[in-house]
Amino acid sequence: MESVLSILDSIFGPILAFFTRTFGYAVSCEQYIDLLHKEMGELRSKRDDVKREVDREARQGLEATNEVMLWLRNVERLEREAARISEEFAARYADPADAGATSKLVLGYHLSKRADGARGEASSLMAKSNFYKVADQLMPVRFEARPSALTVGMGSVLERLRSAYADEDVGVIGVHGMGGVGKTALLNRFNNEVIVEETHLGVVISIRVTRDFDVEKTQRAIGDRLGLSWDERKSEDERAMVLFKVLSKMRFVLLLDDLWAPLDLAMVGIPTPTGGSKIIFTTRIEDVCDRMDAKKMRVKCLEWENAWELFKRKAGERLLLADHDIRRHAEDLARRCGGLPLALITVGRAMASKRTAKEWRHAVTTLSNAPWQLLGMEENVLHLLKQSYDKLDDDRLKTFLLYSSLHMDMHPMHKATLIDLCIGEGVIDDFDDPEDAYSEGYHLLGVLKAASLLQYSGEDHVKMHPLIRAMVSWLVCECGRKDGKWLVQAGAGLPEAPDAEKWKGAERISFVSNDITSLPEEPHCPALLTLLLGGNRKLSKIPGGFFRSMPCLKVLDLSRTSIKELPPEIGTLLQLQYIDLYETSIASLPKELGNLVKLRSLLLSSTPLLKTIPHGVIASLAELRVLCMYASYGSWRMSSSGAGINFEELEGLKRLRYLDITLENASTLQRLSRARRLAISTRYLHIRGCLGLTTIQLPSASLGRCMRGLRCLRISHSSKLEEIAVGGGSGVGEWGLLPNMHFLMLQQLLKAKIIFKDRNFPNLRFLHVWNCSGMEQLIKFEDELSEGQEAEVVFAFPHLKELHLVGLPELKSLGEERRVLGFPRLRVLEVNECPKLKELSMVGEELTEIQCSQEWWDGLEWKDDNIKEALMPLFPPSLQ
Repeated sequence: MESVLSILDSIFGPILAFFTRTFGYAVSCEQYIDLLHKEMGELRSKRDDVKREVDREARQGLEATNEVMLWLRNVERLEREAARISEEFAARYADPADAGATSKLVLGYHLSKRADGARGEASSLMAKSNFYKVADQLMPVRFEARPSALTVGMGSVLERLRSAYADEDVGVIGVHGMGGVGKTALLNRFNNEVIVEETHLGVVISIRVTRDFDVEKTQRAIGDRLGLSWDERKSEDERAMVLFKVLSKMRFVLLLDDLWAPLDLAMVGIPTPTGGSKIIFTTRIEDVCDRMDAKKMRVKCLEWENAWELFKRKAGERLLLADHDIRRHAEDLARRCGGLPLALITVGRAMASKRTAKEWRHAVTTLSNAPWQLLGMEENVLHLLKQSYDKLDDDRLKTFLLYSSLHMDMHPMHKATLIDLCIGEGVIDDFDDPEDAYSEGYHLLGVLKAASLLQYSGEDHVKMHPLIRAMVSWLVCECGRKDGKWLVQAGAGLPEAPDAEKWKGAERISFVSNDITSLPEEPHCPALLTLLLGGNRKLSKIPGGFFRSMPCLKVLDLSRTSIKELPPEIGTLLQLQYIDLYETSIASLPKELGNLVKLRSLLLSSTPLLKTIPHGVIASLAELRVLCMYASYGSWRMSSSGAGINFEELEGLKRLRYLDITLENASTLQRLSRARRLAISTRYLHIRGCLGLTTIQLPSASLGRCMRGLRCLRISHSSKLEEIAVGGGSGVGEWGLLPNMHFLMLQQLLKAKIIFKDRNFPNLRFLHVWNCSGMEQLIKFEDELSEGQEAEVVFAFPHLKELHLVGLPELKSLGEERRVLGFPRLRVLEVNECPKLKELSMVGEELTEIQCSQEWWDGLEWKDDNIKEALMPLFPPSLQ
C-alpha cells in the first residue's frame, strides 16, 4: 500500500503543486509583488555596500574585479525588471476600474510568475555577494602601435625628440609647427620606433585632442586606456582624483596630438611627470608650449632635397625623369608647396596620373592663381590650414594676416610696413603715443607668428608661407566661390599690369615688386579696397583717368616707384585712408589731395625731389594720424608770408599722433619743440642744412624735453655746425628725455665734432657718421685726463650695436690717447674711406663683423697686442 501511495505521490504531486502554484499566482499577485519588493530592498542595500567598497578601493588606485562588475551589472538589470513589474501592477492590476475578473486573473498570473522569478534571481545574487575581493591592481596594456604615415627628412628632429625624451630633467615636451608639417606623423613614428623599446614603462597613452577641448572625454579616453570602468555618477573632480592616484603609481608616457590651448593637468587628473614619466604633445601654437613649461621643439618645412624626394615618391619618379618639360613643371610645383609635407603629398598624388607637359603647366598656373581648384587641395590642405585662421579671436589679427598675404611668398616684409598699413586702414586707432600703436602692432604680429601663420625673418621682418597665402586668398574669394575678388601677383616679374578686364571684381590687388612700366588707362573697379603697386621701379606715370572708377579704395601703395606726380583725379578717392609715396620721384602734390578728408596716413619720406605742396592741402587732412616727411620736404615757414608751407598747418592737425619731419633751420626746430602735441608725436627728425645752428645739444630744451618718442635723429648738410654736444644739463638723468632715441646719423657736416659732457649715451643703438670731412676724432671729452692719471676704458655707447664710419678723410682716432672706447654690445663695425685712421683703440666683446677694405686693414698699427688678438679673427675672410 505504501508503494502505491508513493507512486501516486510521484505522479500527482508535481501536478498538484503546479495547480497550487498556478492558482496562487492568479489570486495572490499582491503578495508576490510585496515579496519581490522586500527581496529587492535587501539586494539594494547589499549593492550600495559593494559600491562603497569599490569606490574606496578606486581612490587607492585599484579597479573593480570583473566578477564584481558583472554582479553589479546583473543587479542593475534586475532593478529595471522589478521596476517594470511594479509599474504594470500599479497601472493595470490594482486599478479598481478594471472590472473584468477573468482578465484580472490572467494578468495576475503573469505578473506573479515574473515577480516570483525576479525574487528568486535576487535571492541568488544575494547568495553570491560575499566576494573574496572587490578590486585589484590595474593591468593596462603597456604599448599600442599607432598608424604612421610616410615621413621624409625628419631624422634630425626625431633625434632631437629622442634626446629630450632621454633627459631626466625634461618632463614635458612640446612639438610645434604649422598645420600639415608632419607633427602627428612624427609623434606616431616616435611612439612606434622609440617608446616601443622602453621596458620599464607602465603604460603609453595616446590621445588626439579636439579644438573644442572636453575634459570629460579626455578623462574617459585616459581611463579607457588604463582599463578603468566609470560610474556615471562620478563628477569631473572625482574622475580626476582616480586618474591622479592611478597614474601617480606608475611610469607613464602621455602623447597628446593637436593641442589648441594649454592643458590644465590637475583638472584632468594628470600628475606632473617625474621619475621617467613624460608628456609629449603637438600643437600649432608656440605659446601653448611656453604656458605648459615644455621643452620646445619646432618642426620646420622640408628643405628642397627632401621636399623633392617626397614629391617624386607621390607623383611617380619614372614619369618625372622621362620628360624634361614635365620635370621642370614638377619642380616648380614642388617649390610652390614651400616644403610643406601635406601639400607635397596632395599635389604629388593629384599629378600622378598626368602624362603631358601641358597638364603639368596648367597645374602650375592653377596652384599659383587658384590653388583650391587643384585636386585635393581644398579638402586636404586649405581646410586644415583654415583651422588656424578660425582660431584667431581678434579681427585685427585677420587684417594683419591679409596684408601679409599681399606680398611675395617667403619674401621678408618689414614689420613696420605692415603696421603702417593697418594703422592706415584703422585697425590700430585712437592711440595717443605712437610707441603704443607700434607695440600693439608688434604684439599682433607675434600672435600670428606663435600661431604658425607667420614666420620671423630676423628681428624686424616677417614672411609668409606660400600655402598660408593660398589659404588667405581662398578665404577672400569666399572659399573659392568668387575667384575674381583676389588679384595678387607679387614678385611675378610682370613687365606690364594685367588687362583692365581682370580688375573688375577685385577687392584686393597687389602687383608689388614687379617690372611694370604702365597701367591701364581707366580700369573699372567698383569694389576695390586695396591697391598695392610698390616696388615697380620702372613705373613713372599714373594715367589721368586711372582713379576715376575706384570709389571704395581705402589703401594705395605707390612706394618705390618712379612716379613724378599724382593726377588731379586722386581727389575723387573720397574713402582713401592710406597713401604711400615713400622713395618716389614725386616733385609736387596736387591741390586735389586736400579733398581726401578721411585720409589717416600720408607717407612721403625719402622724397628728396618734393618741393611744392599747395597752401591748405595739409590743413585739410583733419583725420590724419600719421604724416611721414623724413628726408623730404622741409621748407616750413614761421610767418604768414614767404615761400613754403606755414607751420601752422601742421599745428592744426589735431588728430596727428605720428610725425616724421624734415626741418632746415633753428627757428622751425624751436617751434616744433614748443608745439607739445607735435613734439610728442615726432619719431624721425631730419635737421637738414642746420641754418642758424652752430651747436646742437643732446638732449636739450629743443631736442628732448617733449620728444620722448623720438627714435631717429639725422643731422646733415652743414658747413656751419661745429659741435654735437652729448650730455650736460642736469646730468645722466637727463637722458630720460630721449628714452627711445636709437639712431643717430651725421652726414656731410664739414666742421662738426662730437663732444661728450657726460660719460655715456645710454640709449643709442646705431651711429652712422658719413662724409664729415673735417672730423679728426670721433669723440672728444670735455674733461681731460691729468698728468700721471692711468689710462681708462670709457663706455660712451654702452648699448651701441652698429658703428658706421664712411668718408671721413681726416679721421685719425676714435677717442683720446689714453682713453680706449669700450663697446660692450657692438656687433658690426664699418670703416671705409678713412685713410688716416691707423689705430683701433677700442674694446668690443660681442663684435662679430668688421666691414673694411684690404688696404686699410693692412695699414693698421697695433699698439696694444690684446686689442689686435681680439679683432684679428673678425676681419672678413672674403677680403683676405
